[in-house]
Amino acid sequence: MPTQTQSKGTSYFIYFAVFSVNLITFSAGGCWSWTSPILPKLNSPDPAINPLPRPTTTFEDSWIASVMNLGAIVGPLAGGFCSERFGKKKALLILGLPIVISHLLCALAVNVHFFLAARFLIGIGAGTVFGVVPGYVGDIVEDRQRGVMGSMLGVFNCFGVLFMYLVGPFVSVQLFSLINLIAPILFYILFGFFVPESPYDLVKQGKEESAEISLMKLRGREVAGDVQKELTYITESIDNSSGQPSTICSLFQNKALRKAMLISNGLMFFQQFSGICAVIGYMQTIFEMTGSSIPSIYSAILIGAVQLLSNIASSQLVEKAGRRVLLVVSHLFSAVSLITLGAYFFLMSSGFYVEEISWLPITSLILFIVAFNLGLANLPWVVLAELFPANMKSISATSTTFFSFTLSFVVTMGFPFATELLGMPGTFWTFSAVLVAGFLFCIALVPETKGRTSQEIQNLLEGLKK
Repeated sequence: MPTQTQSKGTSYFIYFAVFSVNLITFSAGGCWSWTSPILPKLNSPDPAINPLPRPTTTFEDSWIASVMNLGAIVGPLAGGFCSERFGKKKALLILGLPIVISHLLCALAVNVHFFLAARFLIGIGAGTVFGVVPGYVGDIVEDRQRGVMGSMLGVFNCFGVLFMYLVGPFVSVQLFSLINLIAPILFYILFGFFVPESPYDLVKQGKEESAEISLMKLRGREVAGDVQKELTYITESIDNSSGQPSTICSLFQNKALRKAMLISNGLMFFQQFSGICAVIGYMQTIFEMTGSSIPSIYSAILIGAVQLLSNIASSQLVEKAGRRVLLVVSHLFSAVSLITLGAYFFLMSSGFYVEEISWLPITSLILFIVAFNLGLANLPWVVLAELFPANMKSISATSTTFFSFTLSFVVTMGFPFATELLGMPGTFWTFSAVLVAGFLFCIALVPETKGRTSQEIQNLLEGLKK
């Protein structure tokens, strides 16, 4: 996208727009860590703590934790369809409703089926958010802002994760569910009433006048001529690709698209098989197994705070260091931290005296969270929004997000069984081996997209340059 408006400065409204749309990301982000404070309550025999008539079983716990990912598999498909049919803004407004319904179901739950339905519904919302929000933000910001603004998805996601750790352990399940309605309600007010549709989607729908008004609002311009060059660029981009079908098969029609699919899906594979969803979802359980002297509730809060702060730091580094460097470093140090954590569990299970190194598990997890958020948390989504031309953005986001959440379901559902089969050491060493493979993948295949236009990125992929 041309950046001719940059000389006039950045509109404050664009920050408001990115904040507003990411309120739903905050809500979606909380669903990853919701199980950490809530499952111990559902396991309790105390009716003052557990809203259910009996404690949940291990089998039910694994489904409550993982069924969200089944919903998240559906979310990108629904989000992709609605984005193509109605535009990205309307897609988010329609498919954000399952998040609202989910929290209402949790507040009213009288048996485990309420929680299973709620988790499935919030998964649909989360799948939509991660499939649509990166594309929407990529559409509305200027090239020089793509990295920082795109990284806000990860920042708000981490803030949602931390919020669950901060509030969940200290209030009832019912009150917690009602508190969780605040962010989506604000999203519907601020984003629904004040933020415009993507100018790209408006041009696709033949609404060039509305697209011009959208750009003027986003860029803080009062004169239409100030955004005319950018609107012309958008129109030409859409026109150049309007005759090309946007189907799954079309994602493999040329070298650039095939390489973009390999890179985006490869990054999602390594992101999910780093074990992050299992670590976040079972945080309190993991800490309880370490025998650490720090209460598991406060350890989880500390990890959540570190995750948020490291994500904010990453968002500031992404336009300075670049995507590729951060991804390489992120994979390497994430692997080292999980190797160390696995070693601690190995020593403990082998009967070694580990009291003197009881600080090691939390230190390893802090290093893992920092390293993961340096690149693996945000950048696969940022790169996904950058690698594909305008006509392929929705279908590529749909297919890649579908793939990502399918893997997330496998990892989250399989984690309790993996720990039984391989033990904690074997499970974390398996995750670390995957991360080493990801480190090599990034060195060999991932290009640097920082500061490049969409056409320059396509040329880069076509020419196999780094």
